[in-house]
Amino acid sequence: MHTVYGVTLIAPKPADAAREAQMRESVGALILPWLETTWPETSRTNTVQVNARSAVTDKVFRVDVSEQHRDGEARQVTSVSMYNTQRGDLCIDIRREVRPTGTAVLPRERTELPPTALTALVANIVRELRIRDAQNTLSPSISKATSELDGQAVAALIDAPSRRLPVIVESTVNKAKIATGSETARVLTGTAHVYHLATAEAERGFNQVSGQRKASSSWVIVAWPGLGKAARLDAYPQQDDERLVHDVLAAAVGALPVPPRPTSRPAQLSNVPIQQVVANTSSPEVGELRRKNQELEQRINNLQDDYDALHDNLTTTEHLTAKMAEDRDRYLNQLTDLLALRNDPKEWSSTQQVIERARRSFAALDFHESLSDRLGKTSFPPATNQRLFGSLLELNNLAARLRRGDIEPHLFNTYCTEKFNFAPSVSDNAINKFGQDYTIEWNGKSVQLGPHIRCNEARIYFYLDQQQRRVVIGHVGEHLRDKSTN
Repeated sequence: MHTVYGVTLIAPKPADAAREAQMRESVGALILPWLETTWPETSRTNTVQVNARSAVTDKVFRVDVSEQHRDGEARQVTSVSMYNTQRGDLCIDIRREVRPTGTAVLPRERTELPPTALTALVANIVRELRIRDAQNTLSPSISKATSELDGQAVAALIDAPSRRLPVIVESTVNKAKIATGSETARVLTGTAHVYHLATAEAERGFNQVSGQRKASSSWVIVAWPGLGKAARLDAYPQQDDERLVHDVLAAAVGALPVPPRPTSRPAQLSNVPIQQVVANTSSPEVGELRRKNQELEQRINNLQDDYDALHDNLTTTEHLTAKMAEDRDRYLNQLTDLLALRNDPKEWSSTQQVIERARRSFAALDFHESLSDRLGKTSFPPATNQRLFGSLLELNNLAARLRRGDIEPHLFNTYCTEKFNFAPSVSDNAINKFGQDYTIEWNGKSVQLGPHIRCNEARIYFYLDQQQRRVVIGHVGEHLRDKSTN
C-alpha cells in the first residue's frame, strides 16, 4: 500500500456539541453530492465500490471508494475521514492510496497529482469551515501581494510559530514566464500557501523582513514549517514547478496522521480508568496487575494488526471478485446474443446491419461516426460478416481489459497478435500516398489508423488512444489502399 496524495484539514474545536454537529453536517452535505457526481450510482461498474462506514454525526466518519488504478494490477482507494483530535479539533482527512492486487511492485511514483474532482472537494471544505493556518485563511487560488505591507505580511507568515503548512513565494515582477500558476494552487489546495509578489514594492517589503533568503526572479522560495532557524528555506528553479509540487505533496503525505477506524464500541468503558485504580492501590498485587495489563494491551495491538491485514485482504478479494463478475456478465451477454443469431442466416446477410449490431453490443469499443460512409453499399458474404462480428467481439473484450488496466497500452498489439490474423501497422508508403484513407478525427484532432485485423476479404482498422486507453474503430470494410494497390 502506498499513499500518493493526502491532505489534512483541521478546524478549531467547536464551542459546543450543537456547533460540532452543525459543522459535521455541513461537511457531509458536501461529501455525499461529491460522491454521486464523481461516481454516479447509475454508471458504477462492478470494480467501483463505494462504502460509507458510518454517519457524518458519528465520532469517526469514513467513506472509501475503491476502483481500478489506471496503471496495471492495482487498486486506487480514495478515502475521506472526519474525526476529533485529542484536543477536540475537527479533522477532515482526504487521501488516495494505491494498493497492489497482483505481482505489481509499488510504488511506481512517489506522488500523483490529484484530479480536479478531488481538489474541488478540498476547496469546498476549506471554504465551508474557513480553515486557517497560522491565522491565515487557506485558499485554493494564488494570493497576490501588491504593496510593501503585503510583502512584509508574507515574510511574517513564514516566521509564525503556529504555522504547519509550507509557504511558496514567487516574485513575478518583470517575469515573462511564471512558474507557479493556478494549476499549482489547485493541486496544493490545503497543503501549502502559494503567494506571488506581484510588485516591486511587495518584493522590497518581503526582503526587508526575510533574513534567510531574499525573493528574486531567479528562483521560487519554499519555506517549510519550523521555528526560527529550524524553518528551512529551499530555492527551486523558476522555470518549472514540477519538482516543487511533488516535494510538497510528498511532505504532506509524510505528515498525514493515522486516522482512527470507525467503531461502534463505547469510547470509555468505565468512569474510572483501570490505571487510576492501580495507581491508587498499595497492595502487593499492583505489579502483577500492571504486568497483566501490559500483556492485554499487547494482545489488543496484535489483534488490531491482524484485523487490519484481514480487512486489506478482504478488500482486495472483493475487488478481484468484482473484476471476474464484470467479465462474466460481459461474456454471458455476448454468448446470449451469439446463440440467438447463430441459426438465423438473414441476420448475417447485411454487413451494415452486422456493424450496427456490434456498435450497440460492444460498449468497450468506440465506433467512429464515419463507419457507415466508409462502408457505403459494400456487403460481404455471411461467413465474412460472422467473422467480422466475432473479431469485434474479441476486440471488445481486449478493449475492456485495456480500460480497466489489466493490459498496458504498449502491449495491446501483442495481445491482438495472439487473437487475430493481425497487422500492427501499415507501411509508410501507404500513409504517404493514401494518407486520407487512414485519417480520422478523434477528440478534435486528426489521427492515423494503422493496426488492422484481417477477416477473409474484409478488414477492421482501428486507432489505439494510449493516453485514454480507448480503441477507436475507424474502418470496417474493404482493404484500404497501400503500396500493393495499382
